[in-house]
Amino acid sequence: MTRTSRLIRIGVILLFVPVALSLMSCRGTNLLSKQDEIQIGKEGSAAIEKEYKLDTNPERVALVQEIGQRVLEGMRRVEGKRAPDFPFTFKVLDTKQINAVSLPGGPVYVFRGLMEQVGDDRDMLASVIAHEVAHIVARHAAKQISSSILADLAISLGTKGSAQKAASIATSLVMLQYSRDDEYDADRRAILYTHAAGYDPEGLVRFFEKLQKIEKSPMKGLLANLRTHPLTENRILRAKKLIAELPDRQPASAATGQ
Repeated sequence: MTRTSRLIRIGVILLFVPVALSLMSCRGTNLLSKQDEIQIGKEGSAAIEKEYKLDTNPERVALVQEIGQRVLEGMRRVEGKRAPDFPFTFKVLDTKQINAVSLPGGPVYVFRGLMEQVGDDRDMLASVIAHEVAHIVARHAAKQISSSILADLAISLGTKGSAQKAASIATSLVMLQYSRDDEYDADRRAILYTHAAGYDPEGLVRFFEKLQKIEKSPMKGLLANLRTHPLTENRILRAKKLIAELPDRQPASAATGQ
């Protein structure tokens, strides 16, 4: 678990404590409003940017923001009226970790180490950003929090929780991960978003294959927690199948400007 992940989850718990009991009266998979998610994103962003230095390299920053905006355009074409109006932001963190992070409500962070790994492959970078955008659009984090955390949180608050109780709640939040179905859903959406944005969705497959090589290499310690399940061959095959089913797929050379 990375320091970033811990900070995000701690920020979530600070926001959740005052409202948890009132939320217990609600029903449904996702008990958070969109405004709740936006607030969580703001708190999480503040924590991340205290812990990590923002990359100010103009070329990297401009590239991530440009690709991020194009991915959003693709997302809106795909989602239509279902597209959320979250205040999306795209930033680069100046660290060698190979990682990308998305927060509820819109913030997306790409780590410099990941950008160095993808190099000049814009399609690969677009696929990573689209995957993170997909988690936000599908509100995966909010659903996980609602289904896995809220009951324990409310019980602890209702029993005058001690420091040990608070630590238990924090641990639960730290261990929060996306389900396998959520990861498959984010992969599917990322493929659709990048395709609609004019990027080659094969970039997602190339990224997965690169991660597999990194995991097997001596430098695997640099691979931060990407909040995914292990990169199984089945997951890669699923992505390839979805890409093959896309109509009129734009060639990679047109998407990359090569």
